Amino acid sequence: MAAAGQASCAQGAARYYALAITVLGLAGHEPAPIIRRVGPAVLFWRKRSGWRRLWLLTSLILFFLAPVPARAAELPPDYRQAIEADWARQEKRLGRNPDSPAAIEAALKRAQALGKTTAVREFEKTAAELASLDETARLAFYARIRWHIREQILAQPLLRDRPILFMKRHRFICQMLHEYMAYFCDYGDIAGGGVYRLNKPGQSFAITDLIHGRLPKGNYTTLALGLDARKAYFAYAERAPAKPAFLSPERRGFNLYELNLENGALRALTRGREDDFDPCPLPDGGLAFMSTRRNGFARCNNAWEPTASYTLHRMDANGGNLRLLSCHETAEWHPSVLNDGRIVYIRWDYVDRSAANFHGLWACNPDGSGATSLFGNYTMRINACYQPKAIPGSRKILFVAGAHHADVGGSLVMFDPARARLDAASGEDSFDSLENLTPELCYAEAEGWPKSYFHSPQPLSEEAMLVSFSFDPLPGMSSGEKRDTRTGLYYFDRHGNLELLYRDPEISSMYPLLLSPPPRKPHLAENSDLAGDAEGEFILADVRRSLMPLPDDRTITELRVFQLLPKTGSHTANDPRLGHANAENARMLLGTVPVESDGSAYFKVPARKPLYFQAVDGQGRAVQGMRSAVYLQPGERRACVGCHEPTGAAAPSQPLLSTRRSPSPLQPGPAGSLPFSYVRLVQPVLDRECVRCHDGAAGPGKSPLALTGEPSGPFTASYRNLKKFVRWYEWGKASITQIATHPGRLGADESPLTRILADANHRGLGLTDEARRRLYLWMDANVPFYGTYDREEQMAQLKGQIIAPPKAQ
Repeated sequence: MAAAGQASCAQGAARYYALAITVLGLAGHEPAPIIRRVGPAVLFWRKRSGWRRLWLLTSLILFFLAPVPARAAELPPDYRQAIEADWARQEKRLGRNPDSPAAIEAALKRAQALGKTTAVREFEKTAAELASLDETARLAFYARIRWHIREQILAQPLLRDRPILFMKRHRFICQMLHEYMAYFCDYGDIAGGGVYRLNKPGQSFAITDLIHGRLPKGNYTTLALGLDARKAYFAYAERAPAKPAFLSPERRGFNLYELNLENGALRALTRGREDDFDPCPLPDGGLAFMSTRRNGFARCNNAWEPTASYTLHRMDANGGNLRLLSCHETAEWHPSVLNDGRIVYIRWDYVDRSAANFHGLWACNPDGSGATSLFGNYTMRINACYQPKAIPGSRKILFVAGAHHADVGGSLVMFDPARARLDAASGEDSFDSLENLTPELCYAEAEGWPKSYFHSPQPLSEEAMLVSFSFDPLPGMSSGEKRDTRTGLYYFDRHGNLELLYRDPEISSMYPLLLSPPPRKPHLAENSDLAGDAEGEFILADVRRSLMPLPDDRTITELRVFQLLPKTGSHTANDPRLGHANAENARMLLGTVPVESDGSAYFKVPARKPLYFQAVDGQGRAVQGMRSAVYLQPGERRACVGCHEPTGAAAPSQPLLSTRRSPSPLQPGPAGSLPFSYVRLVQPVLDRECVRCHDGAAGPGKSPLALTGEPSGPFTASYRNLKKFVRWYEWGKASITQIATHPGRLGADESPLTRILADANHRGLGLTDEARRRLYLWMDANVPFYGTYDREEQMAQLKGQIIAPPKAQ
C-alpha cells in the first residue's frame, strides 16, 4: 500500500509539473528556475486538503505573479547583443574566444556551481559531444549556458526587481591622492556626471537621472545610501570660473549633498573650499566623511601637486556639529560601517618609511576612539587596500587591492580579521587572512599593472557582489594608461560570473548600490571614561611582550613619547628639508614616562595629537619603536598588552605596578627636543666635547672632520660631516629597514657614531651621561636638524633661537 501511495503521489506530481510547465510556457516564462522550487510544494499539496490547499494555492499564485527574469528571447535585440558582446570581451580578456572549449568548460563549471538544474544536466550531455560541434554550434551552446547563468543570477530574491543607485563620473588621471580634490578636476577640465537609478537591472539599460540639471556644471564622487534607503549622499564640486591657484579664494571644494530618494529634494550639507567626500551614514544617525579640514599636506608631493591631507570627520544628519575624528597627519580614505558598528577606513601611514606603500585597513569607533590597524600597515606586497566593505552576515571585509601611483581600482580581495597575523620573524602582515577573488589580476603596482580592474564593490554576501569594472588598464601616473578608462556596472561572484548590468561608453559608472535597506549595524555608545578632559591615558601591561623578542641584556626603563607635526607651508617634498631623511616628519619629544620593573607603564598624553613611542633602555638608547601614529580622543583610555605584542596576546592576570598609582605625567626632554633643533640639542655637546679636536684645522691632535656649528647651506658643518656616521629610517634606500622596526635596530644602535664614542680614541674623553643621552636621543629620533616646516622658524633654529612648540597640531 505504501508503495502504491508513493507511485500515485509521483504520478500526481508529474501531472502538476506538466501543467505548471505548460502554464509558464504560455505566460512566456522560463520554467526551470521556478519549477525546481515549486516541486516540493506540489508534493506538500498532495498530502494536504481543505484550507491548507487553499493557502498553498494562494502562495503559488502570488509566486507566479512576482516578477521573474525576462527570457533572452523577450529582451530587446540591441540589449541582447550588448550582453553577448560583453561576454565576448570577457573571454578575450582571458585570452580565448567564446566558442573555444576552454570558455565553454569554464562557463559550464560556473553554471554547475549555481545549482544542478535540468538545464545544467542537459548542458553536461552536450559538453560531452563538444568535439563534434562546429564553431557556430559551439558559439550557440556557449550563449545558451551564459543566458542560463544570467537568468539564474537575476532570479535571486535579493536582486529580483531591485533598482540600483549609481553614479556617473569623470576622473582626474594621476593618483588616488588627486581624484578626491576638486582643484585637480578644474585643471583636468573633466566636468560631468550625476546620480542615477538603473530601473530594471538585467532587463534593460533604462536609467533615471536623479539630479536632472539642478546642480551647475561640476564633478561628482563617492556615493552612499542611507541606512533606511530613503536618502543618498554624495560629493559634488561646482566648476570654478577659472583655474584658480590652490590658495585662491576662488578655489572650489567637493561638498557633501543629501538626496531624498522619495521626493527628490536635494540639499548641501557642507560648503566652502575644503574637500569633503566619502559620506558614510552611521547607525547613530550621524554621517562620517573624509575632509581636508585637518590641514596639512602630504610630504612627498611634486611642486605641481598641492595635495592636501584629508582625514576622518563626522557630523550630525543635518550637517551640524561637524568635528574631527582622526588626528592622523597624512591622508585617509573610504569609511564604511563594519558589522560590529565600528568604522573601517584606509590610512596612509608612512612615518619614516616608503610613501608609496602602507595604505592599510584601520578601524575605529564612531566617536573616533580606539583607532586600530587591521591589515596592510606592514606589507609592500599590496600597495593599498581601498574601498573596504563589511560583508552582510559575515565577519569578513571586501576591499580593492590597488596602487599608489594610479587612480583607485584593482583586484578584489576578501579579508578575514580573525585570521590576521604579523609574521614573528619579519614583522610583516601574513596573507593567510586574504582570499584573492580575482587571481587573473596582479596586485596593482606591487606586482605589475593589471590589464583590467575593479572598483567600488558592494558585497551582497560572501558569494556575490555588485561592482564597477573596466576591461581597460588602470589609469594613473605610473601605470602607462593616461586615458580615463571607463567602468560599467556588473554582478560578480566568487565562481567568476561577471554579468553586465549597465555601461555608458562615454563616462564611468561607479558605486552600484541596491535600492533596499542594508543590514542593520549596532550603535556603539561614546567611549570616554573622562569625557571633557584635554588628555587621555595609556596603559601598557608589559613592554617585553613583543612579537619579535627584545634583547635579553637591555632592560627597558622608560618610554619616549613623540608627537608628529603635519606638513604645513610649502606643499613640495623636502621643501624645506628637515634633515638627512627623505620626505620625513617634523616631530618633537613631548617627554618620557617610567616603565616599572614588571614592564608596565601608565601615563597621560595630550588628546588629539598624532603620537609614537619608543622603548628605551637604562643607557638612554631606544630598543624598539613605532613607525606609525596613535592618538586618543579627549578622556579616552587605551591599553595594550606589550610593545608590538603578538595578535591575540592576553594581558597579565596580576595587578600592574604602574596602575597602583596615578598616571605618570610626561617628563620634559632636554633643550632642543620640543620641537627638535640640532643646534640646541646636539651642537652644545659637540662644542663642549669634540670641537677642540674636530675644528677643521690642521695640526697635532687635530682631525680633518669639522664638527663646528658654522652654517653650511641650510645646515651646519657638523651636521653635514656626521652624515656618514649615522643611520636613519626613510622613504628610500638609506632606510635601516623598509617595513617594520626590529628590536635592537633603531637609530643609535645602527649608527657607527655610537661605536665611535666607545672606541679607544674616544672612550676616555669623559663624555657625560647627559651628553651621551642627548646624542642617542637625536639618533633615535631620526637625526633631524629642524623640527618645523616654517622657513622663518628654521632660520631662527639655525641661529640657535628657541621657537615655540605648535599648539594647534
